[in-house]
Amino acid sequence: MALALQCKFFGHIISVDKALAVRDGATPAHRHALLFECDKCGKPVRPRAAGDKHVAHFVHIRQNPECCYAEPTREY
Repeated sequence: MALALQCKFFGHIISVDKALAVRDGATPAHRHALLFECDKCGKPVRPRAAGDKHVAHFVHIRQNPECCYAEPTREY
């Protein structure tokens, strides 16, 4: 699975680092209005900060199994 490291933001391609900065700079009341879109399928995504086990990347708000950036289905 490939990770999405860039997205469309109001028609411009931006990096996940830029998206995180935009999100963190917005007031809580305005965060819901930020429109980050997958650069492959155009569906809404949100930036996810880096953690101990992953790099910063975008995730789809609603699963889109047809997108090449889709999260794999996990079986437990």
